[in-house]
Amino acid sequence: MLELKGINAGYGEVQIIWDVSMTIDEGDIVALVGANGAGKSTLIKSIAGLIPVRSGSILFDQHPIQNMPVHRIITYGLALVPEGRRLFPYMTVQENLELGAYVEKRRERLRKNLQWVYELFPKLRERRNQLAGTLSGGEQQMVTIGRALMSAPKFLMLDEPSLGLAPVVVDGVFQTILRLHQEGVTILLVEQNVRKSLEIAKRGYVLEHGRIVLSGPTQELLVNEEVRKAYLGM
Repeated sequence: MLELKGINAGYGEVQIIWDVSMTIDEGDIVALVGANGAGKSTLIKSIAGLIPVRSGSILFDQHPIQNMPVHRIITYGLALVPEGRRLFPYMTVQENLELGAYVEKRRERLRKNLQWVYELFPKLRERRNQLAGTLSGGEQQMVTIGRALMSAPKFLMLDEPSLGLAPVVVDGVFQTILRLHQEGVTILLVEQNVRKSLEIAKRGYVLEHGRIVLSGPTQELLVNEEVRKAYLGM
């Protein structure tokens, strides 16, 4: 479904991603793990079209999407849940959600997608007329995920979805990820909680200093000595 070949990317003159190749099959949950500053967010932003790719190729459903405008990438069925939520605090919950469907021209499809989000997050239906900035951290994360889902993506990238949330809320976030996977959404997960992300994913990639240094089935990564020492505190 998604194939990266020799991706190099960065900001200005600073290169962050070095010759990264990875493959994600349709229906997978894949975890991308690494220390802070390893380049995880830079990599998924380059996939989403937010950061220019200097060289290499990105194929999504056999379509080359490297350096394609973001709004065109979304129409292929790829969406990003960014780190830090990035909501419009003085707009309502529903207004924030509807912004995620700006490429959807058919009103009936928009209503269907909104209904899907409200079924996933019933609390958002209750809060739909509330200003997003007045929500709790967990509720804001629901809006952020819901906004990405408003384009009905086939492939969803999540960047640190549990960051700053209470443990009970984190459990809810991971349950949502599993439910989306069960509904047919392919997922690339960047997550500070390495153990949880590896436990729910099928495959994993370890990124260090902008390079992939390990990859394989998550059950193998969970028992890998390097991974256990560096990321699992063992």
